[in-house]
Amino acid sequence: MPQRVGVLMEDYDAVIVGAGIGGLALGYALASNGRKVCVLEARREVTPSKRGLTLQPNGLETLQKLGLLDRVLRIGAKTTHVSWYEIREGPLATFDYSILDHPHNYLLTVVPSELELDLREAFSSKGGIIYDSTFFQETLRAGFGRVIKAEKNRSPVEFSAKIIVGADGENSRVRQALQILARIKKYPDDFLFMLAGPVASLRSEARQHVARGKMVGFFPTRGLTYIFYYISGRRLQQFKSQKLESFLNELADIEPEISDSLRSLRYWEDIAHVSARRVDVNSWVADRAALLGDAVHALDPSWAQGANMALQDAVALSNTIERCFALHDFSANALKGYERMRRKQAEFVQREAERTAQLTATENGFYYWLGKRVLKRIGRNRELMRVALQASCGLIDRFSLQEQIRFLI
Repeated sequence: MPQRVGVLMEDYDAVIVGAGIGGLALGYALASNGRKVCVLEARREVTPSKRGLTLQPNGLETLQKLGLLDRVLRIGAKTTHVSWYEIREGPLATFDYSILDHPHNYLLTVVPSELELDLREAFSSKGGIIYDSTFFQETLRAGFGRVIKAEKNRSPVEFSAKIIVGADGENSRVRQALQILARIKKYPDDFLFMLAGPVASLRSEARQHVARGKMVGFFPTRGLTYIFYYISGRRLQQFKSQKLESFLNELADIEPEISDSLRSLRYWEDIAHVSARRVDVNSWVADRAALLGDAVHALDPSWAQGANMALQDAVALSNTIERCFALHDFSANALKGYERMRRKQAEFVQREAERTAQLTATENGFYYWLGKRVLKRIGRNRELMRVALQASCGLIDRFSLQEQIRFLI
């Protein structure tokens, strides 16, 4: 395959497209093993996030395996209890994560941009290279591996590598270039995310409030409060046409102690908006190529598992890639072990997160009644709570029939 005239080709063991949490974690893992790795990122720089991110036991365990947990603990706030309330009606349940038989039986809420900066620093310390403002264009098979064509500052750049990894999100350009078929489902709910000032009473617990067609969460992070708000997509434009003050008053009415902390939110632009989608793909791998994170299993945010599963993907894929180096075999068949290791759990979490959203953020009266019933049953039964939290924390990949029945009866 001819190289573009005047374009210098740089050679790497692995090229990763996407400098998000999963891509950086994979880069760090490979670079720690002495591999020559570069990450291509379309953004010019890491901009401060307008939202929080909750790391759960599966993500925390993965950071521990990478040797990164201690540095991440410094940028987040720990929580062991999440209390659920029905808006204007009172308490429903309190989930206690400390009952989990796991070394990391807590939640850690961080600001995503701070986590990305931490991972970038760790990756660079191992010799990893990050190309910002670099747009992936295509990848082609070559005798030695793959050629990756991209554009940096409007100039063409090329890379060669044994393997390319797409960690570039639900609309993955790498996935499209590999012609891997994807099914993308738009969820009916939209989500508003924001960061407000700290609240003393929220330092020891997180709170989630539900009503028909609405769910609001308040989670402490270091020096801030992470707030998320579920709203029906068909109501979003009408909702955002109101003055911001009306929305903030609604939040203060739901959680009065947050009132003073909302003063930092002055414009709608201070609030992030996300339309969530589910991504399912036919294959996670191809010859000398793999995908991870939202590129293969984007999911409803109700279980807050996206980044946690991407971290797990990164470690599993890193181990698989090392075996490929040992065998000198980067075929789809050799990489398939990574998919077999991760797909079952990813699909379980996708499915159950979707069901949770259907029961807790629904406008349907019957489903909402059923959701409250499930929350109350979990809150009253310690063993049932343990099973529910193991699932939502990515620690199991199935419910037994008996467990499914116990949630309802």
